[in-house]
Amino acid sequence: MMQPNPQYPNAETRLTLTAREQEIIRHIAQGSQNDGIAYEMGISTNTVKTHIGNIMRKFGLHNRTQIAMSLTPHVTAPKPVRPHAP
Repeated sequence: MMQPNPQYPNAETRLTLTAREQEIIRHIAQGSQNDGIAYEMGISTNTVKTHIGNIMRKFGLHNRTQIAMSLTPHVTAPKPVRPHAP
């Protein structure tokens, strides 16, 4: 499968991002740093860095700003958490 051009992302972008990568992108768009993302997601800072590197490599991006600008409009919204019934 061809990777979408990061300058012109389309609906296929969603298909090439894992759920974790989409979550990382949402955090980056909110301005979170790696330590904060790791804490919120319950993963290590090194795992966050790995996900960010994978995102950059997939789409030919070079920094977090490019990730936020190019990909945020194309990630799916997180699923709402339903409270447990008593």
